[in-house]
Amino acid sequence: NKVGILGLLQSFADLLKLVIKFKNFYFQSRSYVGLFGVMLLIVLVVIYSFVYGSYYSISYSGLSVLWFLAVASVSSYSLLCAGWGSYNNYSFLSPVRCAFGSVSF
Repeated sequence: NKVGILGLLQSFADLLKLVIKFKNFYFQSRSYVGLFGVMLLIVLVVIYSFVYGSYYSISYSGLSVLWFLAVASVSSYSLLCAGWGSYNNYSFLSPVRCAFGSVSF
């Protein structure tokens, strides 16, 4: 397993493998929930990139902490959807801890 140029494209390759992975949706009804969680995580990453990545972003305003907490709480629930849709107990326990942490915070 050789990584490309300094590992820059490895994260995109992992994302592509996660999204295009073969699933039989008629056999597993919760797979739709898992796919929704993965797609929601991708949307949240794009939102983070637009909000905090550009030079003229809203991250320098007074509402940046509130924006971060709102998007971070949604990301924990999208992890919960992805873990529940995977039919694996170990991949479900970590998002449950993340969701409980965001609720208690």
